[in-house]
Amino acid sequence: MKELNLSQYGPIVSSKTVGEEIYSLIKSSLAKEQNITVNLENIKSMATFCAKQIFGKIYIELGSQQFFDRITLKGADSDLKTIIQIGIQHALEEQK
Repeated sequence: MKELNLSQYGPIVSSKTVGEEIYSLIKSSLAKEQNITVNLENIKSMATFCAKQIFGKIYIELGSQQFFDRITLKGADSDLKTIIQIGIQHALEEQK
């Protein structure tokens, strides 16, 4: 299992450009590896639009089961996990 350390993007992920970079990094890693760990230890916060841009888009592309089977989030505190959940929820609402 490959681990992607996102510390160089922290402590706050809040720009569209950074969101695109992280999305591309995760997407290319998923193309090469069955499962990945996304290390968020040094990420203190993330804009909800970035969470939607990164995790919401991947969630829609993979589907719920594969998203949770293939991606492990490491080091995210409860606030960051909530932001990611909101991003996924917003992506799903936009898809309708």
